[in-house]
Amino acid sequence: MDIIDIHTHGIGGHDTKGATPDDILKVAEIHGRHGVSSIIPTLYPAAVNTMRKEMEAVKKAMQCQKKGARIAGLHLEGPFLNPLQPGALDKKSFLKPDKKTLKGLVEGFEDVVKIITVAPELEGSINFIKAISDMGIIVSMGHSDATYEEAEKGYNAGARGITHIFNAMRGFNHRQPGIAGFGLLNKHIYIEVISDPFHLHKGTV
Repeated sequence: MDIIDIHTHGIGGHDTKGATPDDILKVAEIHGRHGVSSIIPTLYPAAVNTMRKEMEAVKKAMQCQKKGARIAGLHLEGPFLNPLQPGALDKKSFLKPDKKTLKGLVEGFEDVVKIITVAPELEGSINFIKAISDMGIIVSMGHSDATYEEAEKGYNAGARGITHIFNAMRGFNHRQPGIAGFGLLNKHIYIEVISDPFHLHKGTV
């Protein structure tokens, strides 16, 4: 059975933040030793030039990799996120959805960017999600204060995932189930879950 980690910032003291190709290769090697088949290294939101340097490190690692979990591409966790739901991320680096910014971010990396996390309730996000999906990149909704209805609009625009459900998003309420409720109820949405006793109560898991 293949085990694919689509959201990993690092392991064993190695991180995607400020990473070199050697850092990324080490992350892949350690994951492989623990039975993971493939990984999609995930970048934190930062200035576009900073993210592009880290993207280049991942791309170079992909080109020279010889062992470890296969590096299958990149997951950009932002920067098109809602500052009301930053979680552990730096909200000062968050940007409004903008196609020109998107082009400047992913140009030259279209073949390796596999997932982008976007908050679907932000102004302009629906057309933005469509544009990303049309590029063949999966949109995952997260770091979001979206209502159920806003999450549904994101899905209808092409989003197909939810980033770490319950964490860094509007909570579930009996009158407004929010993005978390939408993720649980829509069988066509792939939801990530951080299933440890720190991010979620064991009963929630």
